[in-house]
Amino acid sequence: MSLEAEPLGPLHLGPVPPAEAALLSARVAALRAALAEAAVAAGRSPDSVRLLLATKTQSAERIAAALSGGHRLIGENRAQELRDKFDPLRPLEPEWHFIGPLQRNKLRMVVGRAALIHSIDSLGLAQAVGEERLRQGGQEPQKVLLQVNISGEATKSGAHPEAALALARAVVELPGVALVGLMAIPAADATPEEARQAFARLAGLAAAGRAEGLPLRELSMGMSGDYPQAVAEGATLVRVGSAIFGAR
Repeated sequence: MSLEAEPLGPLHLGPVPPAEAALLSARVAALRAALAEAAVAAGRSPDSVRLLLATKTQSAERIAAALSGGHRLIGENRAQELRDKFDPLRPLEPEWHFIGPLQRNKLRMVVGRAALIHSIDSLGLAQAVGEERLRQGGQEPQKVLLQVNISGEATKSGAHPEAALALARAVVELPGVALVGLMAIPAADATPEEARQAFARLAGLAAAGRAEGLPLRELSMGMSGDYPQAVAEGATLVRVGSAIFGAR
């Protein structure tokens, strides 16, 4: 069954006032400039980190306004929202990422639509993603990141840091998926220094994995409140929502 053949759910569409559209586009430009400056300050190339717009609950029109300056990288937390916004935003040719928890009964909404899935936290989920991609008959494997519970919170998804590289070794052997890096979210109440330490731990895991040949080049870490610390520690993808779209 093709992706296009799946039924689309309801999506509220409405016009975005010109002033609001201009503000959204300007915020994206400002964030991109800030990320480039942070990268240079860390001794990195300004194009070594990419801004991903976290578009949870945002209408297709607001997202389109944010993309009007040429930005194309966006990420959804919910499978249904990715499915429902995919076709309305297709003319802009965005690069979709999936950044939220992924339930196995919703794989068809995400696999093949998302260029990268950030939230693989178990071998079973990775296997299910690969099987879905093979079922679709896609020529390219589904790219994924392993989510690591770097803060050790019982309520947070992700592999335990001590088990992350063993999981990575298993995932790279699976058909239908291509592991490209790691993702983590620090504790919600972390101070800037605590967040930086968490990001440093994830970067250290990735470096250790690369040293043994694992393909862990991407580091998805950092959001609106802690992206400077994430960039300083080597983030290649920063997920920003509220700094662009405002508080939900």
